[in-house]
Amino acid sequence: MKTIKTVICLILAAALCLALVGCGSTPAGQTAAPQTEAPAQTAAPQPETEAPAEAAEISLPAFEDFDDSYVDALPENAADGLTLHAFNWTYEEVRINLENIRNAGFKNVLLMPVQQPKSGGSAWWAFYQPLSFSVGDNSALGSKEELIALCDEAEQYGICILADIVVNHMATTDDEGKEPDGTPMVCPAVEDYEPRIYRNRNEDTDGTGLTFHHNRDARGSGAETQYYPYGNLPDLDTSNPYVQERVLALLEECIDCGIDGFRFDAAKHVETSSDPDYPSDFWENTLEVAKQYYREKTGGELYAYGEILNSPSGRSLSSYTGYMRVTDDGFAAQFKNAFATKDPEKVLNASLKTEDAAELIAWVESHDEYVSSNTHYSDVRVAKYWSIIAAKKDLGGLYLARPTEELTVGMIGSYAFESEYVAVSNRFHNRFYAADSFESVDGSCYINEKIAENDQGALILNVGEVDPEQTVAVAVPHLDDGNYYDALTGSLVVVYEHTAYVNFEVNGMAVITRSKDVHPQLNISERDCSFAGEKEISLEAKNADEAWYSFNGKDEEKQPIEGKTAIALQEHVEDGKVELKVYLRKGLNVFEQSFTYRQVQLIEGYFNVINLPEKYLNGDYELYIWSWSPGVWSQNYEIRDGVLLVDTAGMTGFLLAVFEKGYQIEDPNNWDSHVIKQSSDIKGEILTAGFVDLSGF
Repeated sequence: MKTIKTVICLILAAALCLALVGCGSTPAGQTAAPQTEAPAQTAAPQPETEAPAEAAEISLPAFEDFDDSYVDALPENAADGLTLHAFNWTYEEVRINLENIRNAGFKNVLLMPVQQPKSGGSAWWAFYQPLSFSVGDNSALGSKEELIALCDEAEQYGICILADIVVNHMATTDDEGKEPDGTPMVCPAVEDYEPRIYRNRNEDTDGTGLTFHHNRDARGSGAETQYYPYGNLPDLDTSNPYVQERVLALLEECIDCGIDGFRFDAAKHVETSSDPDYPSDFWENTLEVAKQYYREKTGGELYAYGEILNSPSGRSLSSYTGYMRVTDDGFAAQFKNAFATKDPEKVLNASLKTEDAAELIAWVESHDEYVSSNTHYSDVRVAKYWSIIAAKKDLGGLYLARPTEELTVGMIGSYAFESEYVAVSNRFHNRFYAADSFESVDGSCYINEKIAENDQGALILNVGEVDPEQTVAVAVPHLDDGNYYDALTGSLVVVYEHTAYVNFEVNGMAVITRSKDVHPQLNISERDCSFAGEKEISLEAKNADEAWYSFNGKDEEKQPIEGKTAIALQEHVEDGKVELKVYLRKGLNVFEQSFTYRQVQLIEGYFNVINLPEKYLNGDYELYIWSWSPGVWSQNYEIRDGVLLVDTAGMTGFLLAVFEKGYQIEDPNNWDSHVIKQSSDIKGEILTAGFVDLSGF
């Protein structure tokens, strides 16, 4: 920090005094001990500082800005970064969003399970009923080649791709299907991909050994490791050497594709070598070998974590943390009502599953929680709770990219992941992930100070009533005096005598660092879509010194973005599409992105499937329509001018399925597992719109 100048009054126009309101009655000295010395939930006194009284007048010295040369960057290692859960996204959707993901500060992207899913992945849950231990060749997520292309491009952005892996169970026939002994029936389609596993499901036919558990009455740890209690899913015998061999083959195949880490679904239901009742060497023979394989191939460390909801029965979490991180599903639940109750102590006192945060990964909401819940927090509320996770020293964080309302596979449901409320927390994490961390409470504020060797900052959440016109005094016992800036607004925050003088936004969140320039923000009503007839979108720029847009590569004809700017896309169509480029700049921080909109001409009286690849229309494959309610196969469509026209009368939704040329479905009333590839469900708003663009199919 440079020398303090003459003491003068400082608030914007150099007013002579400030009316200040303390964040609360808590003495400024009552703060939490640093995480390096005590658990985050334990409060301990810090050196006392004098907090201003309510409505007190105080003169603040004028400081020169700190020398600040920090440039936003992602951490080098996956374990030090935060993860975006690209729930229901295809590989191609992740690839084309890599720049935005990097700009939003996410180091890692978690994909859906990459194995061959049941029914090709017609619904999200089908990915958690795998048919194979190989990268899916007919998956709604995309091809293996597209996965490799994604991983290759992600490496250029410094982003790590993580694959979700299901090793505990495989696909079943349906909710009621049972084997002769009453255990869940294995889906016959498993035989197409894993013939030895399928043949030995009920008896050892060739010396492989039983490949599925048939121990329904197991007690102790076996109640979780021998029989999967959630749904009618057949539980694999993960102690079987051949099963382990196939799992390892999958992990190594993923690493060869460029995958940098794994999430293990239902890890709690897979035994460890220290299991008191049913131990096995599964993790040693799969994950540990894969780590070495990754190390030899890349020189880096493979990132891995396992889904363990609640705690394993009769076992310690430490039996898993020796292999991988584990999920802490209860951390955020402890402070989700902190804003409603205006109680920052709930944040400060929220405890972790283990004493070492580096063993854990937490979330505000998981995909299971989101899908099963009828009520969801607003995007801004999620972002505020996310800021707590992102700032928590050593804790891994998983941010859910919410799906569409219909849970459509292959469609991004929300772009809230790239909002500035999320991005500032991610950048704060990336900037200070190795710094000392000091948590405290002052009145209605929760504070997490970050102290690095040559850098400092703080997350401050005000859970009380917020008046943006009111300056609030907040105790920050560890920050040096000087000028800081709110990364959300660019507003000056003066720290004087270990007290920060903050003007909170109405949402009560401030992320203060020594960097003056904020990042420009874009609000866009809709992106990268097809439209019929007319289409209007809106653009709005925030925190931008310069903001403009152009069409179809004609930057010389750029137009300014002023306020909420409406654009009629149909007026700018060239060759059936509109290429929209948006440029924003604030200081040295630049946002530049392009969006593509396709105009289609619909044939009335039908549902139009447009841009379906030619190979599916020229007779080389057999196409069927599977309609929902009633569930029946049909070929009630025609192909005209490259458009597949479907008669949807009486349908609540349908999907398009591809079979081998000449294939005939024998039972039109039951799902046929010989499908090569299928679309996700076409229902809801998509069905109402009258068309779907399957250019990426």
